[in-house]
Amino acid sequence: MPYFNNQDGYNLYYSDINGDREENEGTIILLHGFASSVAFFKSQIKVLKEDYRIIAFDALGHGRSDHPKEVNLSKNLRHEIIRDLEDLLNFLGVTEKYGIVGHSLVGGMIGQLFSMKHPDEVKFLILLNSGYIMIDNVIRNIFYNLLPYFIRMNFLEVVANSVEDVLDKIIPYIIAALSDNITESVFTKEELTMKIEDQIFRMISEIHDYDPSSIQCPTLIIGGRLDNFAPHIMSEELDKKIANSRLEIIDMAGHFAPAQRKDIVNRLICDFIKNPK
Repeated sequence: MPYFNNQDGYNLYYSDINGDREENEGTIILLHGFASSVAFFKSQIKVLKEDYRIIAFDALGHGRSDHPKEVNLSKNLRHEIIRDLEDLLNFLGVTEKYGIVGHSLVGGMIGQLFSMKHPDEVKFLILLNSGYIMIDNVIRNIFYNLLPYFIRMNFLEVVANSVEDVLDKIIPYIIAALSDNITESVFTKEELTMKIEDQIFRMISEIHDYDPSSIQCPTLIIGGRLDNFAPHIMSEELDKKIANSRLEIIDMAGHFAPAQRKDIVNRLICDFIKNPK
């Protein structure tokens, strides 16, 4: 299996399909979500590999990549994931423009940030069940997973007015969920609570400061009507903020629409790639 060594010394698994084929209709990068891997995109790869070069990798701690023995609760991984993707593209000698497909709040967010950082290199962006929330470390992921659906549907409004009340109710559950990661921790309960609060307040500040309107490339946004993790309202908000975007909300589809409704998702993806304008 192919691996490359990142700047922190970890081996990251990657897939470069058709990289040695002389002619392709373009290059597409696939970015998976939190607790997922390259394997999530198997239905999309099956269709896209006929005509395109496909590049994907398992982020640190995911899939077949190395898993750190110690978890840094406060480290936000988006910067490292972006850096690792940049290094992988250099490692593979990618010089042509490429499209990006990102799933969920992590893969989609990395796709958005990467498109803003490298506007001249990204040909198009496809966001699958994505949003505008920075779920980029263990604390934030557990916090968001503990939220009921009605809070996710009205996330910005709820957290702006009552984040302290929300945290008071769920911090004990966050600490319990973190137990496997802090078995050798020297943190007191009070220190751990402060770390959790700091990460969540920073997360909310980043959401309010986040502005994807500078994304220049054509963007396809696909949401699921039944998605209770990244509710379709998040896709609708992204569509409002990204000028050159197209929105598709799929009925009878949840957060894993690329697997649950692969036929319609693949058709939308292929049609958009052929005509992204």
